Amino acid sequence: MGIINWCLMYNRFEYINIQHQLLSISFLFSFNSRQFHTKIRTINRIGPHNSDVISLLVGCLLGDAYGVKSKSKIQGTSFRFAQSARHKDYLFFLYDFLFTRGYCTDSGPRQYQRILINASNVKKTHYGYEFDTFTFSSLNWLYDLFYVDRIKIISPELINYLTPMALAFLIMDDGGWVSGSKSVRISTNNYTLQEVELLSEMFKIKFELNCTVQKLWKAKGDISKNKYSIYIKVDSMSKLRELVLPFILPSMRYKFGL
Repeated sequence: MGIINWCLMYNRFEYINIQHQLLSISFLFSFNSRQFHTKIRTINRIGPHNSDVISLLVGCLLGDAYGVKSKSKIQGTSFRFAQSARHKDYLFFLYDFLFTRGYCTDSGPRQYQRILINASNVKKTHYGYEFDTFTFSSLNWLYDLFYVDRIKIISPELINYLTPMALAFLIMDDGGWVSGSKSVRISTNNYTLQEVELLSEMFKIKFELNCTVQKLWKAKGDISKNKYSIYIKVDSMSKLRELVLPFILPSMRYKFGL
């Protein structure tokens, strides 16, 4: 079955409890109830989970966030968010968003320092901030949607959870403005070509965005190192901005050439 047919099939059976249009970022702060806390056992953190929280998790999991499923008798899933010091305000916004809804502790994001070695064997120190959510047994389904054998994937079922808000968080995580072509590039580097093409088709079907997939580079002798990005073309920029700008932080508007 082709990629488009997969998307169309799952689009017909969209989950009715997922809201696809939220009005503005001010609405995101209107819900201010900490319904979970540290004294609640994992098995009892059963929701319900608001659609805005699910949209944030989906968008960030497509990007830089990652999930961890516990190996205890009562399995549960937590999520970690990390950003470089340059994007500190965005990371703190994610924390505040989830904290006010009861998804993490009041300890705040923690600063980290990591030493990475590049291809030339040169060490470079990176600074940033990160935080974790509580562990939820009621979010195991979301982990299973994104992971197979602890490897992040893009599955056809994802189309049921793609919203303008989810797209906004993906772009804030991994998007960038391409001044030469006046388009937006989404760095989907860690996914396979088939997965990136699938996601691109979902954008076309769900949001009517004109996209293309481009190879970034190929490591010599190792086809598994191919990297691919999605480009949202210039003729779809007005449509894209209409969809996602209500959810974009002021400090992230540069990713749209603004």
